[in-house]
Amino acid sequence: MSARAAFAAVTVAVLAAAAVPWSDGPLRRLAGGEGDGPEPTFDVPLDPTPLQRAGARLPDYTRYETSAPDESPLVQGNLKAAAQLYLSRQLPVHDAPLVFGYRDGRITTSISP
Repeated sequence: MSARAAFAAVTVAVLAAAAVPWSDGPLRRLAGGEGDGPEPTFDVPLDPTPLQRAGARLPDYTRYETSAPDESPLVQGNLKAAAQLYLSRQLPVHDAPLVFGYRDGRITTSISP
């Protein structure tokens, strides 16, 4: 490869790398571009306000579970991720008395005896 061709290849690579922060592709996040905002963005309609309130009020190590049995795996995953984010001091377990569910885009709370 000649020096001129090598210089052209390096120039193209540098220009492409410089354009990454302004592109809409997935590399934008890796390049340190602006995010969507301070709050997380979910893939399904999900208002995390009940989880935020519960996380602030519940004692540490409170056992809880998430449940969305009639929903898609995407909804179940988003609910679980939101709970892990806002209930980080509490403990996610199976068969807990405190259950956060999902119905019609809303998070529900139920307590079993």
